[in-house]
Amino acid sequence: MNRLLSIICLVIPLSLSAQEKHITSTKMLGVGYCGVQDTYLSPEHYGGMEIRYLSHTERERAEAPQDSLASQEGRRGRERWTRLIINEGNFAYGKSRSKNGATLSGAYHFQYGVLRKWTFLADRLTLKGGAQAEFIGGFIYNTRNGNNPAQARALIDIGPVVMAKYILKGGTAEGKGRIAVAYEASCPLFGLTFSPNYGQSYYEIFNEGNYDRNIVPTTIVSMPSLRQQLTFTFCLSRTNLSVGYLGDYRQLQVNNLKQHVYSSMLMVGMTHSFYAGRRRL
Repeated sequence: MNRLLSIICLVIPLSLSAQEKHITSTKMLGVGYCGVQDTYLSPEHYGGMEIRYLSHTERERAEAPQDSLASQEGRRGRERWTRLIINEGNFAYGKSRSKNGATLSGAYHFQYGVLRKWTFLADRLTLKGGAQAEFIGGFIYNTRNGNNPAQARALIDIGPVVMAKYILKGGTAEGKGRIAVAYEASCPLFGLTFSPNYGQSYYEIFNEGNYDRNIVPTTIVSMPSLRQQLTFTFCLSRTNLSVGYLGDYRQLQVNNLKQHVYSSMLMVGMTHSFYAGRRRL
């Protein structure tokens, strides 16, 4: 009986540890410039201020029980796969160059990716690469238009995503004194988007049911876009602060209409890294 109890006590922690996850969560707020043009609403370009909230989470499976923070650092090289989850919300207000018109725009952005991880230089350099799927839903509203004052944004796409992280300065096992720089980039290769056709009103689409190629396949040619982020993370009084730049450049040309939304943001926030068990056998 004692031997059986010993085996059970050994197996249960191993089963729980197989479900442990290393989670790195970053929450950031940003402010910056946003340039908007949508030829369905107006050929004019509008520019102004944008505010953005970003939730960035990386999840990696841990392979063994973690006895201390130091051992956690030593085992990260064996966590080979990363799940990336991004939630973003933004709102922008811009004026035309003549200052006689304005646009209001906003969007929600969700991104889910799976990446392979490689480590170099005694784990100081980490490279990740994989694929991601994303959804963007939002609107653009033009204050000057009487008919068709708003344009909906709805798209899904799939494309590559890459990440790189380098530890500029090491620190203690608790992370004190550490300084790290990280870069991330992604772009859509193909997907689907909603768009009215040239000269078609939303009344025709939704009230009269006149479909005119309103769900359009997209490729990197019709939707050349890039999202990139550069972040510095450092520990200050036991808090991991993150400061960086976010560039989100979206372009779309379908149904004889053109649209672009360019965002350049200064981002500030906090990063929290920990191990968590799912507590399920």
